[in-house]
Amino acid sequence: MNLYVGLLLSVAMLCGSCGSPMKKAVTDDIDWKTFLAQHDMYWSKITADPTEPKRDFGQSTGYYAGAIMGNGLLGTNLYKLRDNVYRINVGRSDVTEVRQPYSLYNSARLPIGYFTIAPKGMVSEEEMRLSLYDAETAGHFTTEVGRMNFRTYVHATRNVIVFESDCVGEEMDYDWDFVPQEAISPRSIINNDYPLGYVNSLHHSNPAPERIDEGDWHFVIQPLALDTTFTNIGKYYVMAWNQISEGSRQRILATVTQQPDKDAALNEARQLLQNELDVKESKRTSTHRDWWHNFYSRAAFLTFPDMKYESFYWAQYYKFASTARPGCPIVDLMGVWPNYDTPWPAIWMNLNIQLTYSWQTKANLGWLAQPLWDGLYAYRDNLCRNVTDITGQEGWTDAACLPRTCTYDFHAPLNPALANVNQYEVGNLAWTLHYYWLQCNAYGDKEQMRERLFPLLKSAVNMFFHIRQKNVDGKYVLPPTASPEYTGECAGPNTNYDLANLRQGLATLLRIDDECGINDPMRAQWQDFLDNLTDFPYNDQTGFKVSDTLEFLDTSHRHYSHLFMIYPYYMLRWDNPADRARMELSIDRWQGNQGYSRTGKAAMLAAAGRGDDALEQMEVFMRRFLMPNTLYAESGPVIETPLAAMSSLHEFYMQDWGDCIRVFGGVPSRWPDASFMNMRAQGAFLVSATREAGATVFVQVESEQGNTCKLQTDIPMERVKVVSSCTDVKTFYSVDEHVICFETVPGEVIQVTDMASPYVYPHPLAHSESETMPFGDGVRQPK
Repeated sequence: MNLYVGLLLSVAMLCGSCGSPMKKAVTDDIDWKTFLAQHDMYWSKITADPTEPKRDFGQSTGYYAGAIMGNGLLGTNLYKLRDNVYRINVGRSDVTEVRQPYSLYNSARLPIGYFTIAPKGMVSEEEMRLSLYDAETAGHFTTEVGRMNFRTYVHATRNVIVFESDCVGEEMDYDWDFVPQEAISPRSIINNDYPLGYVNSLHHSNPAPERIDEGDWHFVIQPLALDTTFTNIGKYYVMAWNQISEGSRQRILATVTQQPDKDAALNEARQLLQNELDVKESKRTSTHRDWWHNFYSRAAFLTFPDMKYESFYWAQYYKFASTARPGCPIVDLMGVWPNYDTPWPAIWMNLNIQLTYSWQTKANLGWLAQPLWDGLYAYRDNLCRNVTDITGQEGWTDAACLPRTCTYDFHAPLNPALANVNQYEVGNLAWTLHYYWLQCNAYGDKEQMRERLFPLLKSAVNMFFHIRQKNVDGKYVLPPTASPEYTGECAGPNTNYDLANLRQGLATLLRIDDECGINDPMRAQWQDFLDNLTDFPYNDQTGFKVSDTLEFLDTSHRHYSHLFMIYPYYMLRWDNPADRARMELSIDRWQGNQGYSRTGKAAMLAAAGRGDDALEQMEVFMRRFLMPNTLYAESGPVIETPLAAMSSLHEFYMQDWGDCIRVFGGVPSRWPDASFMNMRAQGAFLVSATREAGATVFVQVESEQGNTCKLQTDIPMERVKVVSSCTDVKTFYSVDEHVICFETVPGEVIQVTDMASPYVYPHPLAHSESETMPFGDGVRQPK
């Protein structure tokens, strides 16, 4: 280890405790409106859904090519219903069946319905554009008898949907109506399957809706029944809208309310819309736009040399903020955009929820993930009941787990008998909580870490204490559990999926115990379990196995559950030749055949420094699996995979595993220029960096809590320059050829540069006009 001293540069703007100035890389100078306008979604042709449900990836029109909008509770999707008629799907994320016990039918997310827009003439031209910056869709329809100009959005902070039109000619009399969709599990529709006791003799799960029209006021009231007699109603939801016409202009304000009582739901809808009628549209628009403009400025800023990836990246910011907000339900597989014919009307806890919430921390958007952590803590008793509701486990009150699927209260008991069909997924909760740990550690949130994460993780790990066994060598082993989706039969003992989840859970408990000074009485038991846990099953020819008894032979298997020691846990080291050989054999043999297989493999390859191979995986994902509006499908909409791609792109730019921040370690050679600001790293650091002509020229680390920082770059050690905002002399140590280490104090800003290069602060990369707007147009087909 060598000691270096970096002299402070006297450049403008930021003053630290020593009074020395420094120019800090910030996003304040970005022209957000211009930057984001490059990435708007644009349509010159608007398409409809297929006439028949399709259980494959072929559907790239209609729902998957519509303009999606939302505010975390309400959502809309604008596309074509059929020739000359357009639709605006309406969703509310907490509208579900109210039956018991939990099932994919009794507890299913429900479609609500859609508005229809029918021009008077035949449409000869159609066009619309979704502004990411303003979160609004505007467009026009031209016919032989006139033209309709429109603008629509879901208000960012008020539960109201706004549609405004300004028409010419006979199109001032266009038709607007609402079509309710049947309140029945979408799984029944696509499977044409009605489980015993779910529907009545007419195959209805709930009573028909009631419609009330009172002049400009309209209501559709849907009762949700507790049983098939329809005599016991658990809830009512109300679709309400108000239409006001003034000459050529018309404004529709709409909302969805839900209450246990019919009158309460109606009154809430009336009051909400009446309040909106009292608001000037200019005020409503400005508060909506202000929220979105502030949202983008709070997030990490990433810019890519390839417009396709840059547009995709910022569309995911927009999409997730449209479907996830504090105080709103967690994000299931459809978000705020329900579909009437999907097999996935719930929350899947063996991959989907984890990928959905895997990326927000590095994007500096942890607050958008908070509803998941709040929900797990609020329903922690149900997590325990998932264990104790099973006969023979009534006394396991210190344990908790998550099942394969559930609804928002997480209650769905996990039966050990499911091991026979590879669905006894004991590690789902521990895997989910890994992302809570990353968030708490990156934000330095010791209170949540100690008061919420720690007890939740203890209960998840305690589940393994109850089922563990000892082999003849004195090693702790696991009975048959599950390796998600690899087989429909028993996966065997010691699945790598659960060994990795357990090992990571134990290590995290020990670390939290240290950092928070808890001195938990179980600490010695955790250490013993970790020290004596059996090794990951491995075969020299086939790589990491599924379990002790199951080789990884089906190389097209889509789930990377057998590779969790590589990613997302980074338990093995790429700089260790033995580890690297084992990891590369396992990764290269795995040829996962779905979109999230590609994004997962891309993240692994980026960590290995194989950026070109990682980009190849992302290219396949973008080309074959991504829909025109950046949604994703596997028999029905599943929101997680494009969001998992966010994690992969983050790995290209910044990695922070193993207590070391690695800048541009996974960037492909085709991206000689790259830039980012304020990516959040473990240890409560905000990191910014610039890459030019294939080399890193600038890194900024802002320390929020004053921790030790270990930083890896490609800057030759003899040319490394380190400056600080709060000291005239900055001492750092070289750990190896490209890694330096330095201490920080809270609020300190450190800049690391190449002495042979000028300062190049992070900035938006330029794009030619030919690259713009790759998403939206329904004529774009996946290949």
